[in-house]
Amino acid sequence: MQLNKARRLFIGMDGGGSKTKAAICDETGEIVGFAVGEGANPLSRPWPQVENTLRQLIDELIVQAGGTADDVEGIFLGIAGADRPEVKGWIESAFGPSWGGRLHIDNDAAGALYSGTWGGPGIVLIAGTGSIAYALTPAGERHRVGGWGYLLGDEGSGYDLGRQAVIAVLRALDGRGAPTLLSELLNRHFGIDRPDQLIARLYGSPNPRKDLAEASVLAEKAAACGDEAAIRCINEAARSLLELVETCRTRTSSSMPVVLAGGLLESDTMLRRRLLEMARFDVIIPQATPVSGCLAAALLRAGLPIDEQMKKRLAGKQTEGAEEDAHG
Repeated sequence: MQLNKARRLFIGMDGGGSKTKAAICDETGEIVGFAVGEGANPLSRPWPQVENTLRQLIDELIVQAGGTADDVEGIFLGIAGADRPEVKGWIESAFGPSWGGRLHIDNDAAGALYSGTWGGPGIVLIAGTGSIAYALTPAGERHRVGGWGYLLGDEGSGYDLGRQAVIAVLRALDGRGAPTLLSELLNRHFGIDRPDQLIARLYGSPNPRKDLAEASVLAEKAAACGDEAAIRCINEAARSLLELVETCRTRTSSSMPVVLAGGLLESDTMLRRRLLEMARFDVIIPQATPVSGCLAAALLRAGLPIDEQMKKRLAGKQTEGAEEDAHG
């Protein structure tokens, strides 16, 4: 396919378990479109639904940029689970015929890492709906620790923290634990009258993983009020995340910096503060978002170096404002 060299556009997509953030920029790093869709983890949603989400986002970005598919020189899909052969195969089969060599597929952790290292080596610790530590060494080797999903892992994640908060409430109800402010907060959050109603509410939910992840903010709220059960939940989550990083550092035998990413670590949460207190390694708190890291990856793969001006554009307020608009 012959590209129109008068317009060089690049798409980056950060597809996690709860939602997918996508952006489009030109060759200078100027972001000219942003969109948000449903989660893009094919192990959490049926693949046809994920494919439809990705296609809709791509089409929306191209319209926002005022371009055509021919103008898109590179597209970087950072999708949860995409480093697994079966998932990568689904994506390649769906999008390879249209995009060919312009398509680049990687785990969503790569975009999160690049938001702090701009393509350089390092370790990224992601704590969002799920959790993972992911390393890219100077030699190009990759190592992952965790990221096994809510049934088999995701320690320290939003899902895990929300789950531990509910467990603390149910233990208090049994008399196995002390009374906790979490009981009142969870009742109000889920619109129920009594803690025992949490069982029907969560087991009957079409997406209990998402419900529990959203409830994780209540652990932060209760801990800020001095609630001992919530503080224990926060401390345990911090220890679990620290274990992911330390194991990754041991496997890489390096002292690479650690980039913090994901909803639980992007802002000044009690969990992040506790993690930083416990950390014995250099930490990078990115100024850019993971979707900007995906854009950086697309630009780098086209041979465009990420200079300081480009970093400023990619890390600018465009995606933040567009995201707010997308959520109304």
